[in-house]
Amino acid sequence: MDRLVTTLLTAFFSIALTGPHVTISSSVQEEQRDFAKFYTYDRGMPLEAEEALIEEGSGYRIFKVYFRSVNNERVPALISIPSAGKPPYPCLIMLHGYGGRKEDMKDFAKFAAENGYAIAAIDAQYHGERKQPGKALYSTNLTESRDGVVQTVIDARRTVDYLESRGDVDSTKIGLVGGSMGGILGAIFAGVEPRVKAAVLIVGGGNMSLMIMKSEHPAIPPIRAYLEEKGITYQEIQGFLDPIDPINFIDKIAPRPLLMHNGKHDTIVPAEAGRQLYERAKQPKTVYWYDAGHNVPTELVALRTLRWLNENLTGKSTPIQYLILEKVLAIPPLMFVALGVTVVALGTIIIVKTVWKRKLFFRRTP
Repeated sequence: MDRLVTTLLTAFFSIALTGPHVTISSSVQEEQRDFAKFYTYDRGMPLEAEEALIEEGSGYRIFKVYFRSVNNERVPALISIPSAGKPPYPCLIMLHGYGGRKEDMKDFAKFAAENGYAIAAIDAQYHGERKQPGKALYSTNLTESRDGVVQTVIDARRTVDYLESRGDVDSTKIGLVGGSMGGILGAIFAGVEPRVKAAVLIVGGGNMSLMIMKSEHPAIPPIRAYLEEKGITYQEIQGFLDPIDPINFIDKIAPRPLLMHNGKHDTIVPAEAGRQLYERAKQPKTVYWYDAGHNVPTELVALRTLRWLNENLTGKSTPIQYLILEKVLAIPPLMFVALGVTVVALGTIIIVKTVWKRKLFFRRTP
């Protein structure tokens, strides 16, 4: 029955968005309030997983994986497993940004393995191995974009199903790390998937109409032009995109812990969208705001995320060298300059005093 309702609603909005004006009745909006139903699927569906070892790095092994998802999709994935330590390992599901791919996780595989974490990553719809000519997850074909988001979130849930099938992964300690588009989709994923025990969103945001209205991402201006051409208001497009708006899911993460990293001057995922998403979330939650745009400081974000995951997902202690480095990197640049000037000044004073004392000593020596 739910599938039938979802299909009918999708058909209704597909027709509505092609007309010059869109009118979404309050009754339809109310019927859509249970947005989680868009992400339901049969967990008993066979995975039909295929696995192959493709890389042996320093302290980790990477496997290429394919498994079955809804709509007859075969989801391409990578999973990195530590070589040292004793399995099962906690695992982080990493969701890449727009234009990214699952292979982006390789940059973090060694760091994660050294700290006892496995990593799993998939290609989002229309990304990586799933690219299709003329199709994009951010596009003027709004129905296709919405369906692509729903597909990717269900695929992420199927990733959890796959992880549960592996004996070397601790399925009770699964975390999420999503960046940019991955942070947007990740908020939905963590909101509908209770098996994710801790969520980290990096430069994510909520309020889809705001992001379409304000974002400077190169894929967004054509969407704004399309809305203007078709006479579709931002209120109307918000109603259509509500089922894929993170702001409608972020509060469902609680009581599981949430960590967010945002740039104060972000214009790609507008900082205001990040602020609204954080405000809608419930406790326990933590946010770090950086004096940056969309490109927040990678090293500091990684160290803060590791410490937070150790505290909130695994209960492990963080190596002291990482804690010290985190504190150092968190020092504002101007303070670094001031500290450097102070050190130089003190060093100069010490040198001058030492030289002066030596001169006095030699003068007094008979």
